[in-house]
Amino acid sequence: MDLEDYVAAGYFLSRIAGEPDCTGIQLRRVSLGSDHSQRHFFPDAWAISWCKDTRDDRLEHAAVFGITDEQLDEVMAWADKGFEREFGAWSLFFTIESARAAALSMLGNAPELDIWGVGLPRSLLSSFLGESGSSPATPGSARRRAHGTHIDACLRSLPFAEGGEILGHEILAEGGTWLDSPESLHVDEQAMYKAVGVVPNGDGLIDSLDDALACCCDLTGCSPIDFEITDWLPWLLVRYPRA
Repeated sequence: MDLEDYVAAGYFLSRIAGEPDCTGIQLRRVSLGSDHSQRHFFPDAWAISWCKDTRDDRLEHAAVFGITDEQLDEVMAWADKGFEREFGAWSLFFTIESARAAALSMLGNAPELDIWGVGLPRSLLSSFLGESGSSPATPGSARRRAHGTHIDACLRSLPFAEGGEILGHEILAEGGTWLDSPESLHVDEQAMYKAVGVVPNGDGLIDSLDDALACCCDLTGCSPIDFEITDWLPWLLVRYPRA
């Protein structure tokens, strides 16, 4: 797999927070679908001053990343200033440099913090951009597009940052300003893998792009030979060091 064949669509800061399940493992440890997962992403709507979270709710979310009451106002001031400049709704950083700077300046107390990049195959980029639509922004709200804030990152058509470790492809659907896993939409992922003969890797992701596309086709009924852009796409996850 060659990262030059992909375009970067943003970078994420996140960490697992929660108890292991009854099997002793934490489900969906490596996932950009925040649903059905104990993974939390930074920042989120709680960090934006014009979002209607209570102070107590903000503190509860901030504490997951080691942010104290004394630090919260500073974090919110940073988020208000950086929204749609350094990051988009709600947790997508446009560059690895912005993600690392936020981790260094505000998340020094966050244990087991992960930095991931996400991207799409360049072969799908023009169709993906062509399918996106736009709607006017409204004051005090996140800009909404058919394919969410990831479109803003894809429009830059930048390669992945260097120094990353390829984790594999995850099948995800855009939900506006978030990414949904098949599980969140009541799809039996194990049945999907079995139907197309795919075995996920140790992180629960799909190594081969062809296999990932086959899963997308199984979800939508389209042809593997003439794949059409749908909500379900093969997003490549890449892990990066904090510095």
